Amino acid sequence: MSLPLRWHEAVVDDLRRVRNQFGDEAFAQARRLIASLPGEPLLGDWLTEHAGTGDLSTCRKVKLGPDEFTPDGTTLGPTLRLVYRLLPSNTTDVQQVEVLCIGPRRDFITYAVAATRLQED
Repeated sequence: MSLPLRWHEAVVDDLRRVRNQFGDEAFAQARRLIASLPGEPLLGDWLTEHAGTGDLSTCRKVKLGPDEFTPDGTTLGPTLRLVYRLLPSNTTDVQQVEVLCIGPRRDFITYAVAATRLQED
């Protein structure tokens, strides 16, 4: 099964920022991940409603990019998040995948941007 893929118009700028801030390898990983979503629409984990970001319960996330570390060397996991949704928003009749946002995990930045982009729809 391969679904149609679309993305929010600002995802192109998101990818440019990923390349500039995290390098060519993270950029290539993000592009490969986006390309795989039509064939693997359930790849990511479901999100929920969060006071700091709003309701993203119709969206999924995938972790990617280089690991982030605390000053003492503890890993925080992958630095980037890709947020996407299935249209319609269920797993029984999915007809399309829409990428909403790609960006840093830190401070819920990507989730807040994705919630704003959802509200624009």
